[in-house]
Amino acid sequence: SRAGAPSRSAALAGARAQLKRAVRGALAADSPVRRVLPDDVGERLRQVRRHLPVRAARVLDRQLGGAGDRLSPEEFAAAFAQASRRPQPPADDVRVWIAPANFAGQGYAWARALDAHAPGVGARNMAVTGRIAFEADQLVAPQIYRDLAWQRAQERYVLGGYTHVLVESERPVFGPLYGRTCVEDVRRLRAAGLAVALLSHGSDLRVPSDHARRHPHSPFADASDPTTVKLERQARRNRDLLARFDGPVFVSTPDLLDDAPHATWCPTVVDVHTWSSAAPVLERPVPRVVHIPSSAGLKGSAHIDAALAPLAAAGVIEYRRLQGVDRATLQAEYEAADLVIDQVAIGLYGVAAIEALTAGRVVLAYLGDTVRTRIHEATGRAVPIIETTADTVRADVEAVLADRDSARAVAASGPAYAAAVHDGRRSAAALMPWLRQA
Repeated sequence: SRAGAPSRSAALAGARAQLKRAVRGALAADSPVRRVLPDDVGERLRQVRRHLPVRAARVLDRQLGGAGDRLSPEEFAAAFAQASRRPQPPADDVRVWIAPANFAGQGYAWARALDAHAPGVGARNMAVTGRIAFEADQLVAPQIYRDLAWQRAQERYVLGGYTHVLVESERPVFGPLYGRTCVEDVRRLRAAGLAVALLSHGSDLRVPSDHARRHPHSPFADASDPTTVKLERQARRNRDLLARFDGPVFVSTPDLLDDAPHATWCPTVVDVHTWSSAAPVLERPVPRVVHIPSSAGLKGSAHIDAALAPLAAAGVIEYRRLQGVDRATLQAEYEAADLVIDQVAIGLYGVAAIEALTAGRVVLAYLGDTVRTRIHEATGRAVPIIETTADTVRADVEAVLADRDSARAVAASGPAYAAAVHDGRRSAAALMPWLRQA
């Protein structure tokens, strides 16, 4: 028995070490353990984390964060300082905070739209930084978004400086201090007297299985694809969240009304002055066709590539296929293009397509009758985007080349449409009933 004592001691020490690692893993900011636990258990662990000293929480985060997620002490200090540069709240009676997604720079654009087109309203926005840099009033690195000290300070700032909060993509406004969604943030905002509305951007709400039933070339046709499985789970959770929410709900594109019929369309916004262009269209013998998807899978880029490759090989078109470019490169490519193909799979037009319209380019995309009808009913305008699909994109491009005058006329109507629908006035008007109510 004496011989076995050391082995038992070692086993107990090992068990204690494993327990400590498990507890640390459950309490870290981006804990994979909490994701698989029941919601009530996960919330209890979050409560424990919220009461930890900041230094202890940071030690856990540093020890257990993913290798690609870690910052050196110097990098962390610089990122924390950057994220702590909070904008001065507006002086207006109605002060709107928009956070935290800013996809395609839209949080910032909506804030500027309210500043410009909503008398008595001022707005600011915050964004978690991503792969592509978009302007925001407050930029926060992902590591800082999960930091306990930043989260506590951010909550004090928002509660003390604003009257209204527009929550993007059902994500937490204060970082994941109270959970992975905005539910508890909304409760705390309302308890402090702030009015709250929710706004969905796209993949956060679009249910893949429903989309696949509606659209013949949906990128979600393979229900077993890991990304599709993840999006399905996320979208169903968020759709249920929106259905339970008793306040205003907005969507950034009209196709999302399929998933949230009770929502209001708040159009995306572009700077129509920055993106306007006087470059000629369809005047060169070999037109330039540009396709620059934000996500090749979602945009149906494989169909586009396969359809246009023979035309490019025959010298009928010059095909420019890029991805992951910065904003300046995107603008330069659009200015030099004759045709811009946005997408052939998802059934909408996004910010990049609006920018191409503003530049006066010939834009092709798959919208479908339902989206076109909704836009016409809401605006009284027809969308000057030539309809195309995965099956017809080659023939549609050839038809444009065969009747250049008609295509130029469609392109010429693009800037006026973009200005009328997407310069921020309609977006501010969509939000005003909520801003007046509270």
